[in-house]
Amino acid sequence: MSIAKKIAKRILAYAPYRYVNIGQEFYQWRNKFEQMKEMTAEQIREAQWNALTETVKYAYENTDFYRHLYDEHGFHPSELKNESDLQRIPVINKMMVREGGQSLVSKQFDIRKLSTGATSGTTGTSLTLYYNRALEQREWAATCFLWSDVGYEPGEGRIELRGIVEGDQEYVVDRFHRVIRLNVSRLTAQNIHRMMKLILDSGYRYLHGYPSSLSLFAKLLSESGLNHNYRPDAILVASEMFHDHQEQAIRHVFPGAKLHVHYGQSERVIMAGRVERSAYHFLPLYGYVERNPGTGGIIGTSFINHVTPFIRYELSDTIPEFSHPADQPSYLFPSIPSIDGRVSEIMYKPNGDMVSSALLAIMVRGFKTITACQFVQRQYDEIDVIVESVLPEEVVMEEMQLLTRKLVELLTDAMNISIQKVERIPRTPAGKLKFVDVCIGTARGGG
Repeated sequence: MSIAKKIAKRILAYAPYRYVNIGQEFYQWRNKFEQMKEMTAEQIREAQWNALTETVKYAYENTDFYRHLYDEHGFHPSELKNESDLQRIPVINKMMVREGGQSLVSKQFDIRKLSTGATSGTTGTSLTLYYNRALEQREWAATCFLWSDVGYEPGEGRIELRGIVEGDQEYVVDRFHRVIRLNVSRLTAQNIHRMMKLILDSGYRYLHGYPSSLSLFAKLLSESGLNHNYRPDAILVASEMFHDHQEQAIRHVFPGAKLHVHYGQSERVIMAGRVERSAYHFLPLYGYVERNPGTGGIIGTSFINHVTPFIRYELSDTIPEFSHPADQPSYLFPSIPSIDGRVSEIMYKPNGDMVSSALLAIMVRGFKTITACQFVQRQYDEIDVIVESVLPEEVVMEEMQLLTRKLVELLTDAMNISIQKVERIPRTPAGKLKFVDVCIGTARGGG
């Protein structure tokens, strides 16, 4: 960012939020989502189908990637008449997107004027992504629409435990976005009192972060006797696999706060959320959701991303079959009871059998001495378990004996399991925790 832009942001930070941070694109899409509440399910499905066919046509006409792909598979957008025709559209994946590069970017935009970012890399590799302000505004409109279920409105201050804080700073005050971003890697028992004073002085009533960071923060508050000092209106849980032990730690320290769990991606393909212990409900005019019956993987088509269209894009997350819970709002669909993990988060037994990360997540439920956990596998018969805790090692290791027994039952006694306690497990540059890290080939005997 140029010096001039930095100065301008500092000045504009003192202007009303609605005048400088959100614009016409935000209000147009926020209104579109709000109007769904007055529509029947059939009307929404019709609007969704129209958005889908328009997106496919747009991508074919404006990107080299989709024109070549569809021509190669003998498909033309004019042939998309009903949902059964969707199967004629080839599914794409991250590797295809990476190889396609700039050929996925719409010719409607000058690529030199677009901003660039990347996926978080929690699956081991990241993608270069292109975006503009309009796309950011649409994404923010969708997020605020879902967050409104727990009382959040754009412009309200947030305490963030996510993203990047450069250098040795303990926190960053971003007045332009009404955010105080805490440096999770610098949170300790020694500075937690100072951080709490900063939070209370701000008056910000919403806590926003990754589950691993929020549970660490909750543990530090509890162990420092500060768990009754801060009473946020809601906890806004950002995209990352949310384990039961993390949710328990957060709810213990913030029992009166509403909980909203967000599901989204850097590619901006689909979006869902759950409030408290409800199912996850998808936002149907944000994107179209399918489930791969073979792998359980999510396949999504984005309606908001006109910069880089994502059509029938298979994500790395797996889900159970769609459900129809009694509390499902008529304007949010489909619904799923849970998000089970990533297709790439697979570990192996000594004999080469695969083990889902969802089963490993079950193994760590209920433990009270740790704030986060990471499984690292470098050999088929060796797994290193790294647990995060600020408690004395003997206290943690006593509880971890139960985890060892559970893992042996799951992985067999041929598995060599070692457990290491650390005060902080390194996060990705975006602040996410990689729950499973497999450093062996996907086939037995691979490198």
